[in-house]
Amino acid sequence: MHKIPKLDKKGLREFGLTGGAILAVVFGLLLPVLRGHALPVWPWAVAGIFWIWALLAPATLNPVYQVWMRIGLALGWVETRIILGAVFYGLIAPMGLIMRLLNRDSMARRFEASLNTYRIPSTSRTRESMEKPF
Repeated sequence: MHKIPKLDKKGLREFGLTGGAILAVVFGLLLPVLRGHALPVWPWAVAGIFWIWALLAPATLNPVYQVWMRIGLALGWVETRIILGAVFYGLIAPMGLIMRLLNRDSMARRFEASLNTYRIPSTSRTRESMEKPF
């Protein structure tokens, strides 16, 4: 399991101020405006509590920080598997199946008994091609 780094007072103060700001902006402004609702008071109150807490006693924010980081690590573990699974089963597997159906082998892995070697000699490049590689 990942080790959550310990933060000093400055880091915990920044965590409290940033967390409160994100909470206020997302739940106090962004979501209500996008949904056409009135601006709620509770996100601003919770953000205010976080801001005051971060300014007055940042060292006591450590348990909140530890819980928040554990939630973030768990969500990251789950989301990584979901995203990688979607990419594999949505892109890579269908491409492989289509290439097999079309009898394509882009890596040229077929055995050819008539060949002495599978080595493909490199071609030398001109000086002009190296001056403007792109």
